[in-house]
Amino acid sequence: MTIYINRGPFLHIPDKVHPGQYKVIRNPGWNGELPEIVSFTDFLRWNYTADYGRFIRELYLYRQLSLPWGISYKAEIETVVIEDGRYDRVDHDSFSMYVICNVVLVEGAYRCCQKYIVHGVFVSGGISDFLIDAELYDGQYIRLCQPLDEYLVPILSKKDFEIIADEIVDKYYPYKANYPCRVNAVAIAKAMGLEIKYAHLSKNGNIRSKLILEKRDTKVYNEQGRAKAIHVTVPTIFIDNIVDDDEAQNAIIHECVHAYLHNLFYELQSYYRKMVGMKMPEFNDYFYSQSQKSCLKWMETQATAIPRFIQMPVEQTTDVIVSYLDRQPGEPDWECYRGLINLVKGKFGVTRNTAKKRIAELGWPEVRGVYVYNVSSYVEDYDVEYDFPDDYTYTMSLRQIADVYASCKTFADLISTKKFTYVDGHVVINSDKYVHRENGMGIGLTEYARHNMAECCLDFKKVYAEFDYSYTYGELHKDELTKITDENRVLTDEQRKKIRLALYEITDESLKLDEHPVQDEMARAVIFHMQRCKVTVDEVADRSGMGVDTVMKLRKGKKAAGKFKLETILAFCVALELEEAFRVDLMQKARVEFDMENPAHRMYLTILELLPKANVFQINDLLKAEGFAPWTRDNEEPKRKAKRKNEAV
Repeated sequence: MTIYINRGPFLHIPDKVHPGQYKVIRNPGWNGELPEIVSFTDFLRWNYTADYGRFIRELYLYRQLSLPWGISYKAEIETVVIEDGRYDRVDHDSFSMYVICNVVLVEGAYRCCQKYIVHGVFVSGGISDFLIDAELYDGQYIRLCQPLDEYLVPILSKKDFEIIADEIVDKYYPYKANYPCRVNAVAIAKAMGLEIKYAHLSKNGNIRSKLILEKRDTKVYNEQGRAKAIHVTVPTIFIDNIVDDDEAQNAIIHECVHAYLHNLFYELQSYYRKMVGMKMPEFNDYFYSQSQKSCLKWMETQATAIPRFIQMPVEQTTDVIVSYLDRQPGEPDWECYRGLINLVKGKFGVTRNTAKKRIAELGWPEVRGVYVYNVSSYVEDYDVEYDFPDDYTYTMSLRQIADVYASCKTFADLISTKKFTYVDGHVVINSDKYVHRENGMGIGLTEYARHNMAECCLDFKKVYAEFDYSYTYGELHKDELTKITDENRVLTDEQRKKIRLALYEITDESLKLDEHPVQDEMARAVIFHMQRCKVTVDEVADRSGMGVDTVMKLRKGKKAAGKFKLETILAFCVALELEEAFRVDLMQKARVEFDMENPAHRMYLTILELLPKANVFQINDLLKAEGFAPWTRDNEEPKRKAKRKNEAV
């Protein structure tokens, strides 16, 4: 039996003529692309299969290899293949290896496939020994004290974060204090042998910091936005020029955690790149395959979470919190918790969000509803139940809601009932008990709703999706894939009756619309709706933000570039406050439709469902806040007013 190692660019085929040796041929199933990131197990498969084969055969030859029952030393070893690996971190620079090999032994007509564990140790910058000894492996549990995944990234639980933070402080920070103070991030970096440099790291300011651990050129930008290369000769942390002092401190500690925990990952990838002749990218330049993203997300999670354990030690932070709360005259309220967050932020030199997370971790989860950021500003404070899970939220951006709407039918069906509306970042029951309105438009939650979120708002579970991640300083993306958890809310009988009555009324209007078909059904539909709503062309233009010429083209059924734009049709429908049935009818006549693969279209549909009374200009503001182009241009109305003024003169 021949076992092929069919992963990677080459196949290692056991050589029958020369036992213990392999013939290396190109893999016919290989597509010619090398992976951006290689696992250590694959690295061993591709480069050390023959070495492991020779080692096991030598042990067998000198009768130092344990044999399975029924096999004697008269047997022959046919093949040795690396199947899997387990890795246990010893310290910053070394780890133990437990490589599982599949060994095929043949004795007479009897063939036995037996697994062995080959023990080894890797020492960065020292003497490594991959082949120490081998023992039978029958699936028994391999006890690992500090396990690494196959990419050599530490596998940590949340309780381990505190331990890692203490390790870094004890080893690299000599200025420990028993009173609340800011940690000197620069001192930690220097003690770790890392230089710190400032530069423009990107054109748009998205990259706040990056870590480079080997000699190489790195790309930065000058004041005019032109790229230039800087040669790095020692391990260096680059910080973007635009960040303030507090954010720079956070960024430095973030990168120090990467350097402390993920140096083995980087060393593996660096060696692999040099071996295959590929340039080693900076972390933020990686392109990741689907199977490699969990490892990168895990690294980013660790480097984002652990710094707050370093910057805000348990005893000192708890003292600050207790002392502050003891000085308050009564039960803490939102304003009190805002003051607490700002106090911790100032004492320890961290961001407001980081301070809030640490306070919640130390036993005050009530702060979770305070200073909740959504797209461009903070939402109004609200109460969070004590047992509300850490990975759940009541606050979602419209872009997130649109993604859930497109991916979850249960949620879409729930929203289509019109029972819920979107207010101040929350999907809330559309009732005056919960929604504060001005001029018929919901502008925020009522005081009662903010104290009873579980009663009126949908809660969402935050799930970090399989999307590409930039390996840069910052929080994990919270606007990734989310899943709704409350799927059992249904309409009341009274609400169902109201919906049926509304549908009957819309059906009657639809019949009137279809009584007198004309040659251009689109033009007739536009004229019909304008007459029904008693509006002129100028009034439609004023209400929609469209130009008068655009409205005239709609009346004539004259299409631009062969077809109407979806945004134009939607702006017309919203300007005239058309019912959903008429909107769908007009879209069909204009031959436009929603593409649920298009994030902008998902956003449009979500806004129409959750904010049915929003006008075009409010919708334009929402779209711009979420990073989408508005339906109509803001400068059309001033142009029309100026034109009317000139005509009057």
